[in-house]
Amino acid sequence: MQGTPKNMQIKPTYKNVLLDIYDFFETKLEYLRKKGIKHNNIILDPGIGFGKNLKHNITLLKNISIFHSLGLPVMLGLSRKRFIKDISKENDTKDRIGGTVSSCIQAYLQGVQILRIHDVKEINQAFKVFKELQN
Repeated sequence: MQGTPKNMQIKPTYKNVLLDIYDFFETKLEYLRKKGIKHNNIILDPGIGFGKNLKHNITLLKNISIFHSLGLPVMLGLSRKRFIKDISKENDTKDRIGGTVSSCIQAYLQGVQILRIHDVKEINQAFKVFKELQN
């Protein structure tokens, strides 16, 4: 995220959200390796919603597979996020399950290995049905 939790959503800016975060990860990974953190103890989370506007979040979700080239698992927290409200124009948090499901499937199609979600049973059901329909 850019800034602190208090100000991270005030006009976040990136030259290129994908490349800026990618470069951040590369620098941080080099630092972690020098500190002796083992490769299998690292997970990448580009921070959907944290210091990012709607355009940043959509760009990340459409192109999240770029981070696989860093050779680490990618995690996304997509549950009930504000970008779902911004896209769907719905304000009630309870109504964001559809947007959560569709964004999780989008992430899955790009190889995201870990999803942080609230509605585990519903997302699990969505994936079972989706995978069966793909076969």
